[in-house]
Formats: sequence, structure tokens, C-alpha cells
Amino acid sequence: MFSVVELATGELAGEALLWGIDTHNRGAHLGISLRPGCRGRGLGREVVQLLCHYGFTVRGLRRLQVDTLADNAAMIAAATSAGFTLEGTLRRSAWVYGAFADEVLLGLLHEEWTSPARQA
Repeated sequence: MFSVVELATGELAGEALLWGIDTHNRGAHLGISLRPGCRGRGLGREVVQLLCHYGFTVRGLRRLQVDTLADNAAMIAAATSAGFTLEGTLRRSAWVYGAFADEVLLGLLHEEWTSPARQA
């Protein structure tokens, strides 16, 4: 697990991690949790890119996946801006606040990922 710190202020903004790391199939899931007061600053997009770098470059993974609620527009936007593709919807698969909600799966393969360093 990593701490997310906004460099401009030094403020602890949240946490991020790769979880469910599968060393045989070389894949993992990506997760981010930002404090409510730190949302909307573009940190999610930057954290997704950093986790992709860590997963693909440092850990040698071949596939990363995001599982999130279908109404989590911020996470979906952060993932798609990093190159993730919507792969499917798990209908009514999550129990949230007393009702079932849809989840979406987004995936990114190593060969699809463009690191910021390669863009420069």
C-alpha cells in the first residue's frame, strides 16, 4: 500500500495499492482511496499512471484491472485517461447502502500502456 501525498501542499490525500497480485498470470487489481477533501484535483489520474508504472515496469506485470461501481465516474475517468478499456459490467453485484449496484471492469495490457516517459 502506498500513501498518496499532494506534492504542492504535502497533504496526505489518501492511499493506493495493487491488490490480488497473481504472479503466475502476471496480473493485479488497482485500487485508490482519496479523502473527500482531496478529490477533484486530478490526483486520481496521476495515481493511476503511477500504479501502472509500478505494476508494469517495477513488478513486470502484463495486465492491470480496475473494479469499481458503475457510478464512480471519477475512477472510470482516471482509468480511461491512462488507457484502460471498459471490459464489462457485473450487474447488481455489489451491496451498497442497502441495495445492489452494478460494478464495471476495466483492463489495461502492458503493450497498450503508454508511460508518461515514452510520451515525452
